[in-house]
Amino acid sequence: MQKLQHGSEFRSVLIIDDDLMLSESLNRILRIFFKECVVAADGEEGYTLFLERFESSHPFSLVITDLELPKKGGLGLIKDIRVLSKTQPILILSAHDESEFMAEAINLDVQGYLLKPLAMPKLFDSLEKVFSLMNVSNSFKIPITDSLTGWKTLPMLEQTLHGLDSHSFTMMYIRINYFTNICNLVGEEYANEYLFELSLALTGLNSDNEGTFYRCSEDELCLLFEGDKLSYAAALGDDMVSMARYFNISGRGIILNSTLSIAIATGKENILNHSKRVLETLSDISAGGIAFYKEESDENYPVIAYGQKILKLIFNALENESIIPFFQPIVNTNTQKIEIYESLMRIRSEDKLYGPDTFLNIAVDTHQMTMLTRAIIRNTLDYSRDLDPDSLISINLSGNDLNDEGLIPYITFCLEKYTIKAERIAFEIMGGMKFITSDHALLTVKALKAQGYKIIVNDFGLGMCDLLKVSSIAPDFIKLHSDLTLKLEVDSSFIGIIQKLIEVIHLIGSKAILKHISNSHLLQMSALSKVDCVQGYAVGLPFEVIREL
Repeated sequence: MQKLQHGSEFRSVLIIDDDLMLSESLNRILRIFFKECVVAADGEEGYTLFLERFESSHPFSLVITDLELPKKGGLGLIKDIRVLSKTQPILILSAHDESEFMAEAINLDVQGYLLKPLAMPKLFDSLEKVFSLMNVSNSFKIPITDSLTGWKTLPMLEQTLHGLDSHSFTMMYIRINYFTNICNLVGEEYANEYLFELSLALTGLNSDNEGTFYRCSEDELCLLFEGDKLSYAAALGDDMVSMARYFNISGRGIILNSTLSIAIATGKENILNHSKRVLETLSDISAGGIAFYKEESDENYPVIAYGQKILKLIFNALENESIIPFFQPIVNTNTQKIEIYESLMRIRSEDKLYGPDTFLNIAVDTHQMTMLTRAIIRNTLDYSRDLDPDSLISINLSGNDLNDEGLIPYITFCLEKYTIKAERIAFEIMGGMKFITSDHALLTVKALKAQGYKIIVNDFGLGMCDLLKVSSIAPDFIKLHSDLTLKLEVDSSFIGIIQKLIEVIHLIGSKAILKHISNSHLLQMSALSKVDCVQGYAVGLPFEVIREL
């Protein structure tokens, strides 16, 4: 993937497909490899967009099109494009693999034929082929010089880093803060005018005229020195940050200025990655600033060493099928029966159990959560057959899971495998509404609800609590935020607020769950609150289902 990302800032792709969900999914994936992704829903719209860009002398780097399209079929569209351009890279995405389609596609000189459902390895292989053709074609060759600043570009920087025999480099990786905002608010023309003047000012500050400047992306620049120039780079960095705070241009009545964040790294191996990582530690962009990295083993950094340890734990658990569901009862306060068994994820390794507090954050941040969730779905449904068939089984879903296009088909596959009805399964949205930030995530929740699964929304009453969005989901259960229970434990008068929140939950049409009920006092207070269900150690401990061999 890193190889395919090279040159992404110069590429654009046109996606033509009437399957909006697939287009959205493909759009998100391709944004890793293309600066611009444009989507069209039918053949006529696709051709119009292609023609506009072609006539403006800025053709799309790649066209990906379905064959069965409204208004203008995919093969007809490709024929029309070939009239304009014999060399335009095109990939076909289709549910058909009939020989006549393939034969005609070959005659139209397309670069690849991808079958639905889309397999990522096949997509990446096709992109690698297309990008290789671009690099040898004058029409799509990645520029070695940025037209605005006159500096070299990122591919040339990478070539320099890999090509030099020097034992050490010093890199100043520079981010222009607010540059994207300038583009979005006053336009690219004004932003480019500011960047051009800024590049002249930065060049002027480099009084020793050492090193080489590069423009790495829209808002990221680099100054690379051979050898150890740390002292010079540190002093120069201070000058650059100070200058940027007060440097401005007045472009036809609009005054523009920004700040600079600079990462300074020395060493040889992975110096570009080190610089980018250090740059992210500069959170105060209002003033700008400098952060330093010196080449040392990553194992010397406790955070990195710990992260590597947890990732190994996750990978081993996935490989060894050692992701274990523990079931915690949620009891109905009226019937005193178990209404829900919540499946809690545990990892077993070398006879030790690890809870989510050990691995959850790293799993989410490294995008491993979807694989863990699929494992816990599979194992939960397997062991659920040993639990009370009149009780619901709930499984937690994160924001990563809600944006996983394969989630619902996988759930359906597992239900069929273990012969379990959808009505017996509940899905709990972790983090309340803060994870439902995309249209796709919201559609996933509503689709689960429509298919008969029960929905539980977590962390209600504090933080991001969008009542309109909650009511649009119409969850079957809503869990009150655990901090409310903690407050109730130290202040019994707080029960009035909890009662009001429960009234709101009932108005939405949901049942209220009070969690973290850890002692008899809280159990008594929950009874006074008129909550529908309670969960916690005072109600029932999490347990593992043990099967006899």
